[in-house]
Amino acid sequence: MLQVQENVDIKDYCTLHIGGKFRYFATIKNKEEINEAIEIAQKNNTKLFMLGGGSNIVFTDKVLDVLALKMEISGFDIIENTDEYVIVKVGAGENWDTFVSRTVVSNLSGVEALSSIPGTVGATPVQNVGAYGQEVKDTIVSIEVFDIENNNTLNLTNLECKFAYRDSIFKNEGKNKYIILTVTFKLLKKIPEIPHYIDVKKYFIQNNINTPSLLEIRNAIIHIRGVKLPDPKVIFNVGSFFKNPIVDSSLAKKLKNNNTDLTVYPIDEEHTKVPAGWLIEKAGLKGKNFGPLSVYNKNALVLVNNGNATYEDVISVRDQIIKIVKDKFGITLEQEPEIIK
Repeated sequence: MLQVQENVDIKDYCTLHIGGKFRYFATIKNKEEINEAIEIAQKNNTKLFMLGGGSNIVFTDKVLDVLALKMEISGFDIIENTDEYVIVKVGAGENWDTFVSRTVVSNLSGVEALSSIPGTVGATPVQNVGAYGQEVKDTIVSIEVFDIENNNTLNLTNLECKFAYRDSIFKNEGKNKYIILTVTFKLLKKIPEIPHYIDVKKYFIQNNINTPSLLEIRNAIIHIRGVKLPDPKVIFNVGSFFKNPIVDSSLAKKLKNNNTDLTVYPIDEEHTKVPAGWLIEKAGLKGKNFGPLSVYNKNALVLVNNGNATYEDVISVRDQIIKIVKDKFGITLEQEPEIIK
C-alpha cells in the first residue's frame, strides 16, 4: 500500500532550499503504485506532481495542494547490443550521474559531456538537459510514460517528445498529463569526440592528453563543473538559472566585434547562441549580493541562496538581472528552472 505523508517540507526536496509544504507526499517505486496514487489524489480532490531530484525547480513558499510523487523507479536493462551501439532502458528514478558513470565505464558514448548534472534520469528529458555540446535528446530513442488522462501506458518516440533547446512536450501539452516511467537510450561504441569548448580543450592541453578516452572526458567535465558550479548540498542553488539566449546573428556579430573575449555558437545562418553567463558578468553582476540571494562569484549563471531566501526574493532578483542585461545589451534572458507556485 502506498504510504502517503501530509504537510511535508518542500525545502528538503529542492536544491535551492526554498519552498513551503507539499499537502501530500509519497514515494513511487513501481508502475502499480501510480494507479494507487491517482486514486488517492482523486479522493482528496488534488493534482499529482512529479518530483525528481528537485535540482531545476523554484517552489512557492505556500502550501502546494498536490500529491507530490518522488520518483524512485529503478532499472537498467539492455534491450539490444550490436557491434556499433547498445540500446538500454533505464528507470526514471535512477540517479542521472550514476547512469552516466555506468555508460562511460562500459565504453558507451553519447552522454559523457552530461556528467555531474544533478537529478534523475526521468527528469532529464523534461527540459532536454544539455551541456558542452551534448543534449539528452540526441541519445533518446523513446520514453515510456503513464497517461493520467487515459489511464494507460504508452511509448513516445523521440520525435513525439518534441524536443527543442531546454524544452520538450513534457513542459507544454504533456505537462500534468504524462508521468515518465523509463527512458530508452541509444549509446554508441565509437571513439568519443572532444567537446568543442575552450575550458575542455584547455583542460586536456594542461594535462597533456591528446586523444582522451571516455573516462578522461568525463573526468574533465566533472573537474570543470566542480570549479564553476557550487555543490547544491553545500551551497543552495539550482545550477544554471538562465538559458543561453538565441539571437539574430547580426546582433551576435556586433557583440563579437566589440568584445574579443566573447565566444558565440552559430545555430544557423540567421541565429546564434550567446552565453548568458557572459552577458550577466559583463553587466557587472558576477558575485553581486542581492541580500538573501547572490550571483555566484565563480559563475554568473548561478543564483545562490544565502540562507533564508524566499520565493519572492528569487522572482525579484531574477527580474532585476533580466532588466539590467536587457538595458545593456538589448537581449532578454529567460529563466531555466521551472517555477511552481
